[in-house]
Amino acid sequence: MDNSPYILVIGGTNMDVGARPFGPLLPHDSLPGTVRRTPGGVGRNIAVTLAQLGHKVKMLTAVGNDADGRELLALGREIGLDLSHAMVLDGIPTSSYIFVEDNKGDIQWAVCDASASDQIDAEYISLNAELIRGAAAVLLDTNPPVNAIACAAKIASEAGVPLFVDPISAAKASKIKKILPYITVLKPNKMEAETLSGRPILTMADAEEAVIALLGTGVQQVFLTLGKKGVVVGAQGQEIQRLPGFALHPVNTSGCGDAFVSAVIHAYLQGDDLKDMARAGVAAASISMETKSAVNPILTAEALSERLKLV
Repeated sequence: MDNSPYILVIGGTNMDVGARPFGPLLPHDSLPGTVRRTPGGVGRNIAVTLAQLGHKVKMLTAVGNDADGRELLALGREIGLDLSHAMVLDGIPTSSYIFVEDNKGDIQWAVCDASASDQIDAEYISLNAELIRGAAAVLLDTNPPVNAIACAAKIASEAGVPLFVDPISAAKASKIKKILPYITVLKPNKMEAETLSGRPILTMADAEEAVIALLGTGVQQVFLTLGKKGVVVGAQGQEIQRLPGFALHPVNTSGCGDAFVSAVIHAYLQGDDLKDMARAGVAAASISMETKSAVNPILTAEALSERLKLV
């Protein structure tokens, strides 16, 4: 039996469809551009990146028993993900994420059909409780229902397993309000932090206040990402810190947040301090944005170390 340390990712596996026009977006019109179909889902993107960074990764996720689901499972296994505990559902389609970017690569609109992820319920989590208890760290996204999120957070907390949470979107961020005291590391973006803190973020000072408010709920560490403006980070008993954003050859920003949190987990497990965890996140995000895919295949531990020399 392989008893080597592993990271457990609980969350969504989607098939992404992205569209980008050649010119400016115009409402109520059909525009020439490109459409691409790629594997996605925040949980899956993070799992794949963690595997590329050299970690053993297991997933609790769900796909439909359809062409997309079979393709996603096969691709995941090819790159080393342990998907032996994934649910394969009859009669329910694999979750999908449709997004439209502007001609610079920034997402403007997106819709997620989380049909399969909605089936990741508390019963499924409870049946796999030992996987949570045995993990070196757990990453939880907010695609599963509230009862599953609460169940996973409680098991991780009681077992003393570090819990990392990506709120995914402002619409889904409210799912984690009741588990904030269980969270080791929370990585919201601006809109998600506004939802969770209950305050608008218009300035960097507002961002710092939002981080302080989230720490006040019991979260141990907060990494508030602000796109080009960088990241505001805070931890219990420490001063709030800011790091600037960083980009070399930006092509696409759709997977930057997933890369950021993956690198933060990687750095945490290496024993890095708060600032170096944030630097790793910024460096990984800069590598992520250099490809049109949600996960940049060159984002390895070696590539991250090289990029960190520039951050």
